[in-house]
Amino acid sequence: MATIKKINATEIINSRGYPTIFGKLTLDNDRDVTISVPSLESINDYQTVELKDNDEKRFNGKGVTRAVSYINNLIGPKLKGVSLNKQFEIDAWLMNTDKTKNKSELGINTLLTVSCLVAKAGAKEQKMPLFKYLNSLFNKISQPALTIDKMPSPIFPLLMGGKHGQVDLDFKEFQVIPSSSFSYSRSYQVGVDLYHLLRELYKYKFNYNLDVIDSIKDTVEKKGLVFGRDIFLGINFGAPFFFAGKRYSVKDKQQPVLSDEYLNFLEKSIISKYYPLMITDCFANEDWQGWNKLNGLVSKETYLVADELIGSNKERLEKAIKEKSCSAVVFRPNQVGTITETFRLIDIARKNQINYQIASDLGETDDNFIADFSVGVGTEFVNFGPPVHGENVAKYNRLLEIEKEI
Repeated sequence: MATIKKINATEIINSRGYPTIFGKLTLDNDRDVTISVPSLESINDYQTVELKDNDEKRFNGKGVTRAVSYINNLIGPKLKGVSLNKQFEIDAWLMNTDKTKNKSELGINTLLTVSCLVAKAGAKEQKMPLFKYLNSLFNKISQPALTIDKMPSPIFPLLMGGKHGQVDLDFKEFQVIPSSSFSYSRSYQVGVDLYHLLRELYKYKFNYNLDVIDSIKDTVEKKGLVFGRDIFLGINFGAPFFFAGKRYSVKDKQQPVLSDEYLNFLEKSIISKYYPLMITDCFANEDWQGWNKLNGLVSKETYLVADELIGSNKERLEKAIKEKSCSAVVFRPNQVGTITETFRLIDIARKNQINYQIASDLGETDDNFIADFSVGVGTEFVNFGPPVHGENVAKYNRLLEIEKEI
């Protein structure tokens, strides 16, 4: 087995125009691998921390030269000569070196860069596709062993509202999810078609959140597909964005409402009318009672997904499982840290019959590691953003390649 000769990093710019880390690992046989990691949008105090320079003279304080220097001068030299079959040991050393609960010492971006480089180099040395190599590592942690026999179904956001949206609406993502009976390539093609068709309708202003849902339904039917059979509805509400003073404020209601009335709105105006396959972050992050009530109401055919509620945090995941707050959870490796830690979170979900999904983040790059990772851990659904823009399509296109290999 080859050993590590050198690890070095540099600063590059992500899809949002801010710095992130590009890393390179060279083996003692002079073969090499590279990685560019996404930036983390940390919005809650229970999430991990991306190490930033906080130097307002550079990139408004969002530079990552400190993280780069840690890789080049602290971590890289310590790993020189280490075998590539030490993924778990290296990840454990990285975690112990940081020692903080939220990764604030070295930064989540620093740890992820090194962990991913080691995994990619291990796959290359073993002459295995990355998704198969990651699957072999995952099966050493999670049992029963997971066999790769299908592709994940893509979740395509067609229109974005909320904090970062193109439209002045409350809900964060209006999504379509092609039937799992479709091949991945067929799903991708349909997702692209629907995206462009809905964008044509977007030229006519949407006044309410429900207007978009009706337009999605009409778009699906105009394409000759059956809404609720061929194509399913998904909504990421992003409820923390429109929650304040213990009330939820949405354009579809005349005035802000308390949790129970908001729950009634969700049930009567959306769930029982449109039968969404997936509803995400319907309630605020501390409205556990709202989450628990809704999970008791929705049918088993609807996934109640916790994304921001959990933030890839182990303690909050365990609380959600204990209180039966959700039936599915979103994991982002760049919210966790090392590959090993992400595997262990997924294992907790598996053991408790919680559906787990893999998603990319806002500050992305054109790296496609997460596509291989998603297949390797056997996720049922992925969300890499709208099926456009280079940072998104790099990941969706990688899944096309994997589909052919499988």
